[in-house]
Amino acid sequence: MGTQTDPMDVFTPLREAVSRLFDDGPMTAERLMYFGRTIPVDIIDTPDEYVVEASLTGVRPEHVQVSVVDNTVTIRVGRKAYARHDENAVYLRHERIERAIPEMSRAITLPAKIDAEQVEATYEHGVLTLHIRKSEESKAHTIPLHVTKEAARR
Repeated sequence: MGTQTDPMDVFTPLREAVSRLFDDGPMTAERLMYFGRTIPVDIIDTPDEYVVEASLTGVRPEHVQVSVVDNTVTIRVGRKAYARHDENAVYLRHERIERAIPEMSRAITLPAKIDAEQVEATYEHGVLTLHIRKSEESKAHTIPLHVTKEAARR
């Protein structure tokens, strides 16, 4: 007779992932990025520009690509998996972000037209900051109010 397998064995990888999630402590943006394969961002709207701050902890600047099409900004992180150890090495844990996730991206659609030529990107301490100038036509314009003499008397 063949060996009988427990039908619940198919859930073992899921149980192990959930166990790791709770064993390693509270959920942080970096851990969310690891488990959810997303790039956490803050988006700030000022009168002249949008400022996007993206957490890319553990990512080398040369692996970051930013592109703009219409009013959508895409941040793409592409990392090739690599091994620092020889083929005979056995990992007891293999959780580091740069090894575990080969590629991820985040597309951000902004509510107004942007000037693709006026996007500045800086990367410091694991935070990508984008300064995205709004196009002149999308900026809020104040319309002067002309009051007629009749309306002023009422």
